[in-house]
Order: sequence, then C-alpha cells, then structure tokens
Amino acid sequence: MTPFRTGLAGPLEWKQSAVAQRHYELRAGGEKAAELEFLKMFGTLARGRAAAGTWTLKRTGFLSPIVTARREGEEADCAMYHPNFSASQGQVRLSSGETFEFRLAGVWSRSAILMDNERREVFRVHLKGDFSAGAAVEVRLAETPELALLLLLTWYVLVLQMQDEALRTGRQ
Repeated sequence: MTPFRTGLAGPLEWKQSAVAQRHYELRAGGEKAAELEFLKMFGTLARGRAAAGTWTLKRTGFLSPIVTARREGEEADCAMYHPNFSASQGQVRLSSGETFEFRLAGVWSRSAILMDNERREVFRVHLKGDFSAGAAVEVRLAETPELALLLLLTWYVLVLQMQDEALRTGRQ
C-alpha cells in the first residue's frame, strides 16, 4: 500500500471494489492508499488498512451509537466518533486528546467535512450518488496527525449512514 502523502498520483477517490461486496479502496490514480473492508455481510465490524497501520472499526449502541477504532490486536480505543442527535455531525476524538468535527456540509449537499479544533478544514468528501458510486476526497491539511485513520473512520461512518438510509427508504 502506498503511504499517504501530498502529491500522490491523481486525486483521491473512494471506490467500492465490487457492488456485491462491502470492500472499499481509497485510490490516488493507480495507487491504493487505503482500504476498508466489512468483515461480515451484515454487521458493523470492519478492518481499515493503510501504510500507517491496520485498525478495526465498530459501531456500538442503538439509541446513542458511537464508533470506535482500535489498532488491530490492541484492546484500547485509539479513536472515537460521537454523532449528535441528528447524526448530521459529530466529534472525533483521538487517544492523543485531539478532537475534530465531522459534519455534512449542508442539507442539500452531498459532501462531508472534517475540521480540526482550530476550525481548519482537514479534508472534504464529495459523494458521487450513494456509497457504491464512491466519493472524491480533497485533503487540505495533509500534515494532520493520524490522517489515514481519520480518512478511514469518516468513510466508515458515511458508509454506515448511507446503508441505514437505504434500509429506511427501502433501497438496497
């Protein structure tokens, strides 16, 4: 896997590897920068891989769900996502104490934004229809610590949100 860095060949794009699979790749041109794979057909446990490491991601809770990320093989969470009541935004907290705001860009927008605690945009994800169509990613602060984990975590959250929406509306 290609280490994430400024200047990867081409724009970053999340793509589903096959419509029937719950496996996604973050690609920069022909290079794979990260991948996210759900470990069961139905369920929320997933594995995210990048050159910087491998993590497991899981959504827990029903009325007040959270998403946790752990380095593979470790027991302690290295990141948590807490959505707000409407799930249109939430807070990502790394084990280092750094916090980020993750939110949809607007009611009619098909974009999501991750901002650091200084209100600077770290990256923006532009959805191309539903999650099977993929998304373009614009990274603004490539020097952000744990960027690979943040990209994986936010894509995981977006995929789950879109899957939940498809179930609510009867689209599958």
